[in-house]
Amino acid sequence: MNNRDTIDALNQLLAIHYRSVPMYLTEAVPWTHHGDEQATAAVEDIVASHKAIVVRLADEIQNRYGVVDPGDFPAEYTDLHFLSLDYLLIEILAGLDLDIQSIQECVRRLEDDRVGKALAEEALGNARGHRQTIEELLRPVAGRTVQT
Repeated sequence: MNNRDTIDALNQLLAIHYRSVPMYLTEAVPWTHHGDEQATAAVEDIVASHKAIVVRLADEIQNRYGVVDPGDFPAEYTDLHFLSLDYLLIEILAGLDLDIQSIQECVRRLEDDRVGKALAEEALGNARGHRQTIEELLRPVAGRTVQT
């Protein structure tokens, strides 16, 4: 893999994290109610994790004399305004499923780059952990069922 391909894969990883649903929700604050504290904390943890990996990816891209390209938020995210956190957890879970697939592809693309692959594998582990956390929050509670 040449340097340009590596930078492209690192930028793809960066965009996955920088333009995620949880990152969007820092601007489009969801509607919450009493009892959402654990879910709110989980989303805040995901955002903190995403911000940390974005910084590391940006540094790596710049160390390789590449241009950091975070991309844009998908247009459909504008539909996420004024929705409840309960509903948005389902959207976050679906987004994490797509992210995991994309990150797995980045791991494959970075197979020959030790540092890039390590960052991608770390991102993959984090995404899987975040997915598990959100899935646990969505488990049925006292007669309430949520379709995932």
